[in-house]
Amino acid sequence: MLSIRSVGVGLLGAGVLTAGCIASPDAEPVETAELPMRRNVVPIGVNGLSPNDFWAPANRAAFQALGGAALAGANGVLVATPLLETAGGKSVLDYTVRCALSYDQVVRAPNGDEYYGAFGFAPEWTGRGLDTSEQRWVSACIFQHLNGSGEHVDILLEGRHAALECSPDEEAIADFIVKDATMYGNAFLPGPIAGYACIEADLSGVLAGLSLSCPLDTNLLALTRLCGHVPTCGVAFVGLCDLVCTRDAAGNSTCHTLPLLGPVLGPLLGPVYSETIRTELRDTDILPLYGSCGLL
Repeated sequence: MLSIRSVGVGLLGAGVLTAGCIASPDAEPVETAELPMRRNVVPIGVNGLSPNDFWAPANRAAFQALGGAALAGANGVLVATPLLETAGGKSVLDYTVRCALSYDQVVRAPNGDEYYGAFGFAPEWTGRGLDTSEQRWVSACIFQHLNGSGEHVDILLEGRHAALECSPDEEAIADFIVKDATMYGNAFLPGPIAGYACIEADLSGVLAGLSLSCPLDTNLLALTRLCGHVPTCGVAFVGLCDLVCTRDAAGNSTCHTLPLLGPVLGPLLGPVYSETIRTELRDTDILPLYGSCGLL
């Protein structure tokens, strides 16, 4: 029987410290705008970013504005941004910094509040604006951290970026066995649709085994995870990843944006993204994350 984990579970990497992909045991937990974070470099995150916060028009505009220039000025002080004015904005900024900067980087708000990096998809953002590829990587990371269910769960991030390189033998990632979803896009661009999500066949099969209604609800449950109940959500669900993506020898995906056209025709008719991030879940975290398909 799959168990439901409490919202309080949330240390990055579940607090496990081993050799290899993980930093020194001397690293201390850091209080952020939402949950305690442990500063390590295992590509495990806690997807607890509220869609209500991220897709709020004011926060979306402030987020987009950040990408055009350096994130911080002298002495690592954050540039002025409306995201610092509300709790929801601070949460968006917190996840943005986690995704963009490396685990050994920190930036400070003018009042002294600290925001720590974790993944390192754009570590040079502290000194210049983001290029297009960096915008896409940071966006994909943020999309993966959206959670409309309210149940925060650990997610293992996978992709071709150097920030995600980690041995599959690492003890900290051994329990992540269900391939979840692949996400990509560019949330720094203007317009109603900023990103795309496809569901992995692995997850679709697991859900089908749990409830007959789940295969019919894959679009709804994926959008609930990413959008909550926000009517202006900027993510489009494009179906099964096998129909919109191709994979290299390492299993990393290149995906397009038009569903049902397949990996051959899709790239001819729309943009193509190589900056894609796939997540894997523990089997015990499927119900908390996808409870909206009638399993609970």
